[in-house]
Amino acid sequence: MKVLRKDERPSIRPFILGLRDSIPESVLLGSRECYRLAGRNTGNFAFTAAIKQQLTGWDDPPNVHWADASSCLRKQGRICVIPGANKLGPHQDLGGAAAILERAEIPIVVVTLGAQSNTDYRIPEIPEGTLSWIRAIVDRRVSDCENIGVRGEFSRTVLASYGFDGARVIGCPSLFLNPSNRLGSRIMRKARVLAPRVAVAAGGPGRGHLAGIERSLIRMVTATDGAYICQAPLAMTALARGDYDELDDGELDSCRTYVDPDMTVDQFKRWTRRHAVVFFDVWAWMEFLRDFDFVVGTRIHGVLLGMQVGVPGLCIVSDSRTRELCETMNIPHVFARDWRDGFDCEQMSELFREQFDGSRFDSNRRALAANYVAFLVGNRLQPTEELRALAASPRN
Repeated sequence: MKVLRKDERPSIRPFILGLRDSIPESVLLGSRECYRLAGRNTGNFAFTAAIKQQLTGWDDPPNVHWADASSCLRKQGRICVIPGANKLGPHQDLGGAAAILERAEIPIVVVTLGAQSNTDYRIPEIPEGTLSWIRAIVDRRVSDCENIGVRGEFSRTVLASYGFDGARVIGCPSLFLNPSNRLGSRIMRKARVLAPRVAVAAGGPGRGHLAGIERSLIRMVTATDGAYICQAPLAMTALARGDYDELDDGELDSCRTYVDPDMTVDQFKRWTRRHAVVFFDVWAWMEFLRDFDFVVGTRIHGVLLGMQVGVPGLCIVSDSRTRELCETMNIPHVFARDWRDGFDCEQMSELFREQFDGSRFDSNRRALAANYVAFLVGNRLQPTEELRALAASPRN
């Protein structure tokens, strides 16, 4: 009997467990409900939509909530795909999710799993419940291929330090939302403009150590008639939608103080109505960013979505997850600790030009795409032709 190579084995119909890729009905919902459905950060849509875009043969429905997981995890002839996010750290104990996966009777794959730590890459403590979650996934591999795709070398090292050696570095699927093999060159062309209109991937209250940087970015938004794109927390999401009634006075004042303590509440509301925006659909988000000349901020996916439409970007790094993704994917970045008082447009553009090389970005992106395709095929998932073409594109 002929033994099939990995790329000849029939693919299995996938479904995504856990996160939605958009909220098309958001206009009918309050901000609190939208925020819940977004997994408490709209940046989650970036990698979930990318996974959905880059695979074929989806089950129906393609997205399954954890509350409905039990029956789906027994549907033979299917494979469960879990968007990983930054789950490796003391901030999450996934014991409840582990109990669900331990009853699964089908293969499981995790895409873009990451570790949460400080910028110096200290190995984090991982709760026993999360270790059980990882163990349940590893025990449900469909082949001898690794079934955990991680964001970078640090996340792979963290898993190995706990005895899980089977992981593959794939970066983040949102790096491949644009299938062009010359994206770096397109970004370089637009980088010749001295950032006359800036979009900021906004932070939020609770990150007080970033307040000086954030205020310098807010000054850029005001000066360039730019945009302040909110992802989290709830208060910022509600402000961007004008849902002031969903916030108490303390929440509103906390946001005002974070953005600009010299503004009155009324001035702050007017500023947010002019500049703040939030998205519940990745493609609408990317279309909006096409009209800007630079994207900057502490949110890696907010920066990355701008770069996917050819807009130069700079990420401000304050933890391991943003540092790791930037280093893995060649995203220009600075450490927040080095720019506590912020910077201006000219400095921002110079920081980008010092780091970004379009050819190197494209070459690295192609290599990551090839690794990602091999990971998917090894797990009997079917990548799209566009993703395969990007992975196989000739060197420039």
